[in-house]
Amino acid sequence: MSDASGPDARRALLAVVFAVGLVTAAAAAPALAGQAPLGGLDSPPAPGDVPELLRQIPGADALLGDANGQPGDFEFGASAFGALTPGETASVGGPMSPGQRANATETHFVAEADESRYWRTEAYTTYTGSGWERQQVNRVQPPRPVTERPIEWNEVTLRRPATSLPTPWRPINLTCAGGCPSVSLTPTSGISASAAFTEGQTYRVQSIEALSAPSVLDDVRVAGSVVDTEYTTVETTDRVRERAAEVVGDADNRYDAARRVEQYLEANKTYSLTDVPEPGDQITDQFLFEQDAGYCEYFATAMTTMLRAQDVPARYVVGYAGGEYVGDGKYLVRGADAHAWVEVYFEDVGWVRFDPTPGDARESARDELHEDERDFEVSLNRTAVPGERVTATVTTAGLPARNVALVVNGDRVGQTDANGTVAFTVPYAEQLRVSVETTVNVTASSGSLASAPVGGDRAYSVASPAVAQQDDGNDSAQTLDVNADVRFSFDGDVEPGAERTLTVTVAGRPFPDAAVSVGGVEQGRTDENGRIAVQIPEDASGVLDVTASRDDLSETTTYPVDDLAVAVSPSLVAPLPGTTATARVTSGGEPVSGAAVTVAGEAVGETDADGTVAFEIPLTRAPAVVATASEKTTTAYLGWVLPSAAAAVLAALGALAGVVLAAQKRGLTPRSIASALVAAARGATSYVVGALVGLTDSLDDLAAEFRAATADGWRGVLAWFASLPGRVRLPDVRGWLAGLAATAGVGRERDAGAAGEPRAETNANTDRGRLQAVWRRFVAVVGVERWETKTPAEVAREAVERGFPERPVDALTAAFRDAAYGGRAEDARLDRAEEALDSVRGADREEDEP
Repeated sequence: MSDASGPDARRALLAVVFAVGLVTAAAAAPALAGQAPLGGLDSPPAPGDVPELLRQIPGADALLGDANGQPGDFEFGASAFGALTPGETASVGGPMSPGQRANATETHFVAEADESRYWRTEAYTTYTGSGWERQQVNRVQPPRPVTERPIEWNEVTLRRPATSLPTPWRPINLTCAGGCPSVSLTPTSGISASAAFTEGQTYRVQSIEALSAPSVLDDVRVAGSVVDTEYTTVETTDRVRERAAEVVGDADNRYDAARRVEQYLEANKTYSLTDVPEPGDQITDQFLFEQDAGYCEYFATAMTTMLRAQDVPARYVVGYAGGEYVGDGKYLVRGADAHAWVEVYFEDVGWVRFDPTPGDARESARDELHEDERDFEVSLNRTAVPGERVTATVTTAGLPARNVALVVNGDRVGQTDANGTVAFTVPYAEQLRVSVETTVNVTASSGSLASAPVGGDRAYSVASPAVAQQDDGNDSAQTLDVNADVRFSFDGDVEPGAERTLTVTVAGRPFPDAAVSVGGVEQGRTDENGRIAVQIPEDASGVLDVTASRDDLSETTTYPVDDLAVAVSPSLVAPLPGTTATARVTSGGEPVSGAAVTVAGEAVGETDADGTVAFEIPLTRAPAVVATASEKTTTAYLGWVLPSAAAAVLAALGALAGVVLAAQKRGLTPRSIASALVAAARGATSYVVGALVGLTDSLDDLAAEFRAATADGWRGVLAWFASLPGRVRLPDVRGWLAGLAATAGVGRERDAGAAGEPRAETNANTDRGRLQAVWRRFVAVVGVERWETKTPAEVAREAVERGFPERPVDALTAAFRDAAYGGRAEDARLDRAEEALDSVRGADREEDEP
């Protein structure tokens, strides 16, 4: 080539770069206006100025934050129950943790779609044996322009923050009402937001619709592909490769090979979230040969690994599948809907989804995880009163539930409007049991490509989430309170043979069309004002039952025919103030329910069906107990309240005097008790100070060990952590308490001696107790563990080995040995022992000083 062609070539290259720049600018402009045409954003996201190599370190994004300085979510891997913030790595397997179970019931987003879908968030490229990693790979471009494919729009409202946005496969556009934060396509065609989308944010995503042309997959050979070799290589065990070859067998195309692996896993492994062991370092090998059950992570990992072992391009994908239909074309997607599946690449077609996880078993387990969670919440604009109109608001995940039916006590009362509200008349019942019903027909996939709603670059897929027709919400009904307080009122005294007008109210409003009976005799139904003329039976006596009922609301009360009587029974032998008593109201010997009772002018409540009500006895001379029912009143007085209180006080004073006399006989005085408490406090303070010093030393040692362990890398750190449980020892609380008691005893004895009290008969015990207290303080200073199991000589040797002065240690040990083994401790020996202890303490302090 001549030199003249050099400048032309460079100019041509500059022209190409300039053209690429124009295309890139044109693609970025809509994103700045709130619309991101994802099909043109082919570069992987580069949030911030931090080098990409550093960001590839697991957990770096969580520590460094995003480009806007926001902290990361500190999620180092995708979880089985949440894929809104997948990390650079994804662990696989293991039993469910309590945190995962709690997350399973939480709503992650609400999606608007014409049918149940898979919602993809991210894919992983590299199998590590124990999980997956995301590596930089070349994105495979769509085999033909987007304009030649059917497209559709879906709306998603997040209920949790997300850095990876759930979308159908394959997304091409994204719009937000107030403008989208910085978004881009990842190398595996997920939508990543460098600034996390917040809870409550809504976006619309445009994606390619599914096509019905499965026959095109039959022409793709099993092995070999134009995609990145990262998708066709895998490090696994020999027996996994042998099992993969055995399962694939003589399949003559890639689709048949993938289906055989998928069907093999579905047929030979069961689904379980709990019956799984702790994960090892070769998940696929463990799942295929050592486990009987697993969940989606196991199935998807095993299928991806087995296909790659046969040189079939495949990748591990996380996201969500299904969700609860909540009416008006919306699906409520929870943490329990998080899922993992497989994508296989087909030339001239693109990535195609396969799901080896058994669908029915997964749905059952998913339902069990949130069986106590309601899909809908119903609230009323005011207190429900039978016969009155109220407006109910129905929400799902905090959003209005439109075009769903509200069912109240088994009857449909209406359908919600665009705001999720519906008005209805409160039925006559003591409470409302409300539920929400939806009706949607979603055809479950039979495994064919034609019925699958999402798929690869041409939107092909296999095994859509199975969702049968739902006629109502599959959650428990909600119970709402009703003010159903029914009251009766006669226009005169209730007397045998009299005709009276009865007025019945509910919550202070007329109770119309209520069936009324008096004394068991039907009287008819109330008018629109809640009134009815009734006949009192000729043989009425004692109390008279009056009942009003309509639909599910019924109330019965008793009216006294004879005079009222009230009897009071204290709970104790005597009516002591502050204790309880029971008032029983009767008429003609029969209990009266609903009678209002006051005690000393204060209302205490109404009588129950047995005619009783409990109350607290006030401190007054003779409190009046007044009962009122049906305009009849009776009063009783509770006597002996103050005399009983005085007798109780005298008894308490007598008991206290007896205790004081007994204490004096035993030599206990306020001064000796105070001295014992002071000595105990000093001992406790000394122990706490020693414990804090020991803790500080232990922490210093642990820090040094940790620094040494880090020199061996993460394996050394893990080994160091594993060694900690065996080195933890519980404090000797029993020994400390015994020493504290001995110290308190010494303080008390010293005080008693200073007061000149005759203690000749206990001098020997006192000296021995003082020596024991000195010895316990000595071993606390030295820090001897389990000293109760060691001889004094062994304790002394350990003290000397730790650097304490030998002469004071020997003197203290000799004094304690004489006292412990039958010797008599003299005052001089005791004084020498205390001096020796002071010397040991002084040596310990000098050693601690810098």
